[in-house]
Amino acid sequence: MVVHNPNNWHWVDKNCLPWAKSYFQEVLPNTTQKNDAYEIVVTSVDLVDGDCDVTQRKGVTKCIFDLKIQVSATAKVNTNSEVEEISYTVTLPELVHDQDEDEYEYVIEGNLDHKSQIRKLLTPLLTEKLSKFQQALIDAHTQDVQHST
Repeated sequence: MVVHNPNNWHWVDKNCLPWAKSYFQEVLPNTTQKNDAYEIVVTSVDLVDGDCDVTQRKGVTKCIFDLKIQVSATAKVNTNSEVEEISYTVTLPELVHDQDEDEYEYVIEGNLDHKSQIRKLLTPLLTEKLSKFQQALIDAHTQDVQHST
């Protein structure tokens, strides 16, 4: 995208929602956590919805996003020498550009017996991957909104 914007003074916006959807489809599936009793795997990204833009004004590039992300996960639970496979849905209703990692509030739906272990084992890995999104977004799109002078 060629932008005629002397000294990068004027606002330039780029909708990056399609890129965000692709990014999460690449990064989140197959996220796996194992211990003696559990093997939890993210099997798919079911939803990425909201707003995701990279903007530039006066030579400063920023990203602004407010996304809802939902993934499906499978847990293999070893109990009494049997393996039980359980499906879960993990939703992050709000991933926002100015949000700290400790503010991520995951909603886990599925078998209530193992929900606390899913939260304990899987959500730290998801948080680690999601926290890299903002920098990846800026790195991928800064050149699209700045005019080289």
